[in-house]
Amino acid sequence: MRTTSILAGSFALLAAAFSGAASAEDAAVAAAATAAAPSALDPDAYFKGQTGGTFGKSLTSVLLPKTKRVAVAGFRVIFINYSAVSAQVRASYLPGRDTSGAKASMNVALEGVDTATFQAITDKAYAEFLAQLAAAGREVVPASELASFHAEVEPSPQPYEKEVTGAKGIAFAPTGTPLFFTYADLGWTDKTPFNQKSYRMLAPLSEKLQAIVVAPLIVVDFANMTSSGNRSGLMARDAEVGASLAMSVKTFNTPMIRAEESKMGMTAKGEEGNVSLQQGITSDLAFGTMEKLEETDNASTKKVFDVIGGFMGVANGGGAARKKSSNAAKTDNATYSAAALDVLGRSTGTFAAWFQKYPAP
Repeated sequence: MRTTSILAGSFALLAAAFSGAASAEDAAVAAAATAAAPSALDPDAYFKGQTGGTFGKSLTSVLLPKTKRVAVAGFRVIFINYSAVSAQVRASYLPGRDTSGAKASMNVALEGVDTATFQAITDKAYAEFLAQLAAAGREVVPASELASFHAEVEPSPQPYEKEVTGAKGIAFAPTGTPLFFTYADLGWTDKTPFNQKSYRMLAPLSEKLQAIVVAPLIVVDFANMTSSGNRSGLMARDAEVGASLAMSVKTFNTPMIRAEESKMGMTAKGEEGNVSLQQGITSDLAFGTMEKLEETDNASTKKVFDVIGGFMGVANGGGAARKKSSNAAKTDNATYSAAALDVLGRSTGTFAAWFQKYPAP
């Protein structure tokens, strides 16, 4: 289903770099004619967006068909480089069944990819996204019309690294654009609900440009972590965790705003909502191998003390079962880039397909 879209975005960036006459965004738009069409995946199966929260109207009916102009105010990509998972069986007691519980944990660190590669991937994915929007029949707002917004938005410090629910990630914005977050970027943001400056700049930008404004936040993950969860010893004996290498995008969120009139940074006339990915998008490309660095398991010791405890009339004398492993996902810049660009292209292409499925006159 993918064709030459990644190459088109890459060539656009190279052209901009060597000519010095155009920005990466402008070059990408110029290359739209040679870019692949948006993803063949059904965007309605992957993305959902509504006005006014959960019970609002679908953005596909009240916003997407209203204007052909689209402004990508921001493009934030977070690359997960460390993931950890745990599982637990809680201790319990019933006559004839006495368990002391079990714990298991596992972590995987990404190795072999440098920050320059993360930046290059972000730049290429951004160029391809602009090309996909143009190929979907939309007029992409050029970089020159976003310059004042980028100069005034509140940037986040770089490098920007954060840990969310056991996953550590590093964030990038396309070269020449600021990395910024809003209070609505749940989990990954560095802004509180009291710091709304960046978010409240989006509606006035839409009004000024007469365009739909989006600012995707995309999280690229390299590992699929599994856990048996937190269970009672009455129902389970073993705590199980696991991991496999798989490039995926499970988080893709963006505000979507079309403001004909804005007041105090909010949409007074028009439509405003948030879009989120409903199911993960994965790449089939292999990009690395898993290597175990360290493992601890008290199974043998526990068995000995359980036996000793049994002779003494003490059940589960060995205490809780504990397992822990540390692992590395070994890869290299080129191989990782191919898989990351593949899954990013699939994700942005599916989002762009929304604009094609619900066209504006």
